[in-house]
Amino acid sequence: MLGSTIAGYLSMRCSKTKIVVLFATIMALASCGLLSAVAEKPSAEVTHVSLSSAGFSGVRGQLGLNVYNPNAFGMPLHRIDWTLSVGSAQAVQGKIELSENIPAKASLPVTTSLTISALNAVQVASQLASGVRSYSLRATLYFQTSYGELTVDLQHNGDLR
Repeated sequence: MLGSTIAGYLSMRCSKTKIVVLFATIMALASCGLLSAVAEKPSAEVTHVSLSSAGFSGVRGQLGLNVYNPNAFGMPLHRIDWTLSVGSAQAVQGKIELSENIPAKASLPVTTSLTISALNAVQVASQLASGVRSYSLRATLYFQTSYGELTVDLQHNGDLR
């Protein structure tokens, strides 16, 4: 008798655990869709990439973007991860922490600095010295919302200013 009571309890306990796990799974899947249903992804286009000063500490430049927010609420842009190739030089990477609030249903120009370390700058500088101005930029923009983080991927090819 005691054995059947314990077996019944364990069976009921396992059922409750399964229900809790199932509910948590459903909520997690729903929240993934909820963010995209509540917030549309912003869009971004590159307005310019420039490399202006080279020195012993590396190469400095600028990245200009025009970011559009299609939502009815502002969206904080808090980080940009980027990868830049100049000519045939190996790609260099960087991360920019920032705090720009993209207004609701509006575009905002975002300009930030690019820094290429001295080690990577040698390859980029040799391309620039030979007259190469073509570049390839890949970037991921990170927006923080009350529903979670949204990312926007961007790829652009152009000529340095």
